[in-house]
Amino acid sequence: MEKIIFNAEIREGKGKGVARKLRSRGCIPGILYGPDIEPIPIKLEKKTTEKIIAHLTSHNVIGEMKLKKDDKEETISVVLKDIQTDPIKDKIIHLDFYKLSSEREVIMEIPIITKNKSIGEEKGGILEQILREIKVEGLPKDIPEYIEVDIKDLDFGHAILVKDIKLPTNIKVLEDENQVVVTVLKPKEISEEEKVEEVVEQPTVITQEKVEERRKEKEEREQ
Repeated sequence: MEKIIFNAEIREGKGKGVARKLRSRGCIPGILYGPDIEPIPIKLEKKTTEKIIAHLTSHNVIGEMKLKKDDKEETISVVLKDIQTDPIKDKIIHLDFYKLSSEREVIMEIPIITKNKSIGEEKGGILEQILREIKVEGLPKDIPEYIEVDIKDLDFGHAILVKDIKLPTNIKVLEDENQVVVTVLKPKEISEEEKVEEVVEQPTVITQEKVEERRKEKEEREQ
């Protein structure tokens, strides 16, 4: 996967008014925080940042931030922790970044991506992915951006569990090892009793004799 790089600048000022002006100028306001720094207000160019986020499988992934202040630039490891959007316009209005320490373990949720087509699907089954992210703990440099799970051998009723996923030994999985990640369901067999039979109503045939009979009845009632 291509390395994720955010370009940001330290911004002056805080508050809704400042954030509103930044957005009108094509920027997204944000905040950078972490265990060893005071929160730093930042700004990011709107179009390029939105393009990066649109291609993320999960916003909770490790990336790099090139942070500028005046003429200096610092490259740091970050996690995009939160994306705030306008509920009406569905536009990004604020971003929260967490600065990582290379010596401090972090808890992350890694996306799970399936590859290939299962045997069960080839036979008409339905693939059901129960777990789309897996929570792990480890040093930032050891945590992968995503986990790829090969499902080609899955048949009806088979499943891949958390304990079946292979990760580096220095990564701790924080999930129930017997949790189902992905399985293949057999198509539901519809019994004869469950089938809805089409009921065709026979048309009523009105003969000439019936017409005469109804006419006479009507005349008798009117007398």
